[in-house]
Amino acid sequence: MSLENTATAETQETAEQLSPVFEEITNIDETTAVNVLIQAAQLAQNSGRLSVRDSVLLAKSIDTLRPGTI
Repeated sequence: MSLENTATAETQETAEQLSPVFEEITNIDETTAVNVLIQAAQLAQNSGRLSVRDSVLLAKSIDTLRPGTI
C-alpha cells in the first residue's frame, strides 16, 4: 500500500469515527447538558476570564448541581 493510500485510508477512518455535532446533540439528555455547561464554565474560570465574584458564583452553582466535583 502506498503512503498516499495509507493517508487516505486513515482520513476516511477518522471521518467515520467522528459524527457531526448536530447529530451528536440530538440525543442529549439533561445530565449531559449540565456536564457540558459545567465544563465550559470551568474552562472560562481556568482561563482567568471571570471576575472573582463570577468565579465564586460559578463554583457554588457547580457545587450545588454536582456536589464534590470541584
